[in-house]
Amino acid sequence: MKNKFLVVLLIVILSANITNAQEQKFHFGLKVAPTIAWMKPDTKGLNRDGSKLGFTYGLMGESNFAPNYAFTYGAQVTYRGGILKYDTVAIFPRTSYVLKYVELPIGIKMKTNEFNHYRYFGQFGIVPGLNLSAKSATEKESNIESKAYITDINMSMMIAVGTEYTISGSTTFLASLEFNNGFIDVLTKSKDSDPQFKAISNYVALNLGIMF
Repeated sequence: MKNKFLVVLLIVILSANITNAQEQKFHFGLKVAPTIAWMKPDTKGLNRDGSKLGFTYGLMGESNFAPNYAFTYGAQVTYRGGILKYDTVAIFPRTSYVLKYVELPIGIKMKTNEFNHYRYFGQFGIVPGLNLSAKSATEKESNIESKAYITDINMSMMIAVGTEYTISGSTTFLASLEFNNGFIDVLTKSKDSDPQFKAISNYVALNLGIMF
């Protein structure tokens, strides 16, 4: 029974691939995205006190594994950050952060059929990231090196909705609205600070790109 099930599953997968054979299986492209980023506190005595404008740029790709479904992946540089207010820190109560990451987003994309050159899609996935640099600024000082207080690794979830427009052949322009929600604390790398403040990094982005 188990072998029959595997055979049927294999037939379904092969049929999907044959149906999709006329479509280009792999697409690669470039993206840029202005963002609004903020840091969400998870510690008493720490409050969100504003957002930061940022941006993301990099490479993106997708592999169709069935009609209207694709795996997505990429490599990008992202500037996150936000403004936090420390109730228990008298020296620099309000601090603005700019955090730079290299990220490798992976996910699944679900697309409608094309009509009048347009497709619409939904996308979700995870975004692991490695911190490259961290700067902060207070009312008294700017461009403070703060990497010692930021965790090396970040992980977030992303969800997006958008549209694709076919320019010619396999070349498409895409635009999407993305919400990126962190679920790893980015502030507790330093064990010397007391208390241990915690916050996660979030942003919303307008993704603009071209695929070939």
